Amino acid sequence: MSVVLGSRSPRRRELLQSVLGNVDFRIVPPASDDEPGFNGLHSAEQFETRLREIVALKHADVSAQLAASQSADVVICADTIVVAWSADKEAVVLGKPPVESWQQTVRHWFAEYYSGRHHEVWTCFRITMGDQFCESIVKTKVLFCTLDDWTIDWYISTDESVGKAGGYGIQGRASMLVLAVEGSFTNVVGLPMMEVTRTLRDFGVLEE
Repeated sequence: MSVVLGSRSPRRRELLQSVLGNVDFRIVPPASDDEPGFNGLHSAEQFETRLREIVALKHADVSAQLAASQSADVVICADTIVVAWSADKEAVVLGKPPVESWQQTVRHWFAEYYSGRHHEVWTCFRITMGDQFCESIVKTKVLFCTLDDWTIDWYISTDESVGKAGGYGIQGRASMLVLAVEGSFTNVVGLPMMEVTRTLRDFGVLEE
């Protein structure tokens, strides 16, 4: 039995390794970083459709890489986004902050969308093993405390925002800013482990 995680995320790797035990486990990142964005989309239904499309593309990419060797029994791919709402109730998707202006972007996100307010973290995962298939979107609600300028600047100074969906890592220093989490904590980290573990048990990957 071989499990392949199609991801570059060390957080997902660590979460999955924690439950696989002696199961053969490999990382095969998608070969391409190209994926559709969320610009021009405004509804939850549109966000969900696009998120599923992104995960399907990642899964197809990784599966194509594995086709020649035929060595993987299980392929797991996932993607995480942050869905937030402005003061006028407009929904937006916050992905990874742009490399060239991440400090300004994160500062805006924290002040406009996070301070004293709820947002949601959505992770879509797709798992296949032969003819068996499971895909699901798990949503977690996160409430941040009220953030003053000093707190926002302090968090930005840690560089923890770089490369993270929504510009923060709840498993790191951002945990100090969180008042409440409603739903799966590991979903916010990057992979909803209760749901993933149940799927792997159903597929027979994890022994009873």
